[in-house]
Amino acid sequence: MLKTERAEWLQETLNNKGVPLYGRASTISKNMQCAKAAATGWLAGTLPRDMALGFRFADQYEFDVREWVMGTKQNPQTAQWENAIKTARAFEKTVADMSDDQFMMIVKLAMTKKDDELGALINQLGTILKEQ
Repeated sequence: MLKTERAEWLQETLNNKGVPLYGRASTISKNMQCAKAAATGWLAGTLPRDMALGFRFADQYEFDVREWVMGTKQNPQTAQWENAIKTARAFEKTVADMSDDQFMMIVKLAMTKKDDELGALINQLGTILKEQ
């Protein structure tokens, strides 16, 4: 993504988030506790030198860093699969060894449930498996 394209993308993204156009750099610098020059640079399409600050900026205004930097969204399925596999691996550590089929069942379960539902379901399933 070119610098001008990045600036346009960020302007549109912040517009959609309801960040006022007037005084936008000042608002961002105040919210992020960073120099106004940094916020002004971002609005002009420059990427942050301090990536930790860049990630905080993306988190604060709820946008994808990959899309900001490269112009393409992260595949949400990738993040979902990673989370599901981590959940299954963590679950496996709390119970006896699982077969491949059981492990995949937990991964698939984690892919279909919301986080708040998943935690309770995993706890119940763990209790059942420990009793056997």
